[in-house]
Amino acid sequence: MGKKPVVSLEDRVPQLKQRRRKKANRRLLAVVILFILIILVILYFQSSFSKVQHFSIEGTEWLSDQKVIEGSGVKIGDSYWTTDTKAVEESLVTHLEVELAEVTKKFPTTLEFRINEFDQIAFVQQDQQFIPILENGMSIEAVASNELPGHAPLLLGFSSDDVLKEMAEALSLLPQEVQESISEVHLTPNDTDDGHITVYMNDGFEVSAIIDTFAEKMEHYPSIITQLDPDVKGIIDLEVGSYFRAYETSEQEAEEPVDEEDAVDSEEE
Repeated sequence: MGKKPVVSLEDRVPQLKQRRRKKANRRLLAVVILFILIILVILYFQSSFSKVQHFSIEGTEWLSDQKVIEGSGVKIGDSYWTTDTKAVEESLVTHLEVELAEVTKKFPTTLEFRINEFDQIAFVQQDQQFIPILENGMSIEAVASNELPGHAPLLLGFSSDDVLKEMAEALSLLPQEVQESISEVHLTPNDTDDGHITVYMNDGFEVSAIIDTFAEKMEHYPSIITQLDPDVKGIIDLEVGSYFRAYETSEQEAEEPVDEEDAVDSEEE
């Protein structure tokens, strides 16, 4: 076997110094890079690039963008990274008349709001203004008459918020076909029930009912009117059972009960 070459100590010293110098340079470079990164992170979090700068809002019809932003509790300039989207969603549902809110972050500085509002179920008139009533019974800001949907009925005489909420919830349970056939609902309490209502239909019929059972009984309205003469208008009484009395019928004439599922018999002279 051949002998390994012998390297003198004098020849190895420069090599060791060079290796140590390279290692020191690498350490210094790593420290410098880390320092620069720290500075950049600090500058980023102090700059507007880490703050909420824009809002994107979808799904609103009645709520203004400004009201949604106010309800979220988030302001321009708030930290983008520390904004809790779940907390924002809870704030929107709590403070606004919305059924569902979804909030997501869109890098770098945008918050996206997807809003599912409660449907407008009716409206009331107050001081020459029209106030939409949502299906949860809440009212929202007044709107012009040309901004109201044509199918929403007008509610009259509902001075109590609790009764108004009950009425709105009852309307929300009706099939859309029946909802759109209602023109006006008047609260007309009588001796037997404070929740008595008189309902005027778009087809010219009048309905006498009780709020508590209104949704259940009015569900059969389409089948009821198919059994009536469209030229003979009158009152469909749904308070107890189901009756029809033509407007020209004598008040002394007895009302005939019928099955709501099948028909309402007309009592004509």
